[in-house]
Amino acid sequence: MSKFCPLFSSSKGNSIYLSGGGSSLLIDAGVSFKQLLAALEAQGIDITHIGGVLITHEHSDHIQGLKTLLKKTNIPLYTSRGTLEHLWLNGYIPAHTRITVCDGAFHIGDIEGTAFETPHDASHSVGYRFVLPDGRRVGVATDLGYVSGAVRESLMGCDLVMLESNYDPGMLECSSYPYPLKRRIKSDFGHLSNDDCAGMLTSLAKGGTTRFVLGHLSEQNNIPELARQTAKAALDSGGLTENVDYTLVVAPARGRTQAIVF
Repeated sequence: MSKFCPLFSSSKGNSIYLSGGGSSLLIDAGVSFKQLLAALEAQGIDITHIGGVLITHEHSDHIQGLKTLLKKTNIPLYTSRGTLEHLWLNGYIPAHTRITVCDGAFHIGDIEGTAFETPHDASHSVGYRFVLPDGRRVGVATDLGYVSGAVRESLMGCDLVMLESNYDPGMLECSSYPYPLKRRIKSDFGHLSNDDCAGMLTSLAKGGTTRFVLGHLSEQNNIPELARQTAKAALDSGGLTENVDYTLVVAPARGRTQAIVF
């Protein structure tokens, strides 16, 4: 039995729990240690049993609680070389921390992981693909301006995929955001829109993905039901039926998280 649980997922903080067999890990620690600990306890998860914390990139909504997490636990850190350099230079890594640079396949207990580059305005932003002990595959890609060839290749064939569905283009255009920020979000190194996310889901479903999680929704420029309907419409147009060919959920920004057990 495996468990996928997006504990926090928004522009204000992100963290995901994944377990398979007797192994488990966290992806990002973008909320306070206190909040993270409470969210794990609410799921009945003992933080001392987590085998590693993986960081996608150095933006604050992905690393806010990292320093305290590493200081208060013995959880090893896994990340890309560019992100590691940023974390080290900015004092996020306590001296005792065990570190693995994700420049190839790595293992956290019985879970095999591989990092892949994502196009985002960070030092070295990555997503992750995992092979669980039972052979099933999980892909996570948030914070990306477009679906690159590397992202597509890494997610294709995964049984479960969490993909960014950050903003609705119309809501972003009408928002109070200054023009430079709007331009940054829409750029190839910004975030993925509902429409671009939806377009990728059909390809993934036809490639064998049966579980979809929409993540990293903007709380200002998106609505969970709008993101969900955009994704479902694309999948329906591709001849796919919800709860027959696929399941689709939206990761909540915080709280009320329901783990996907598969």
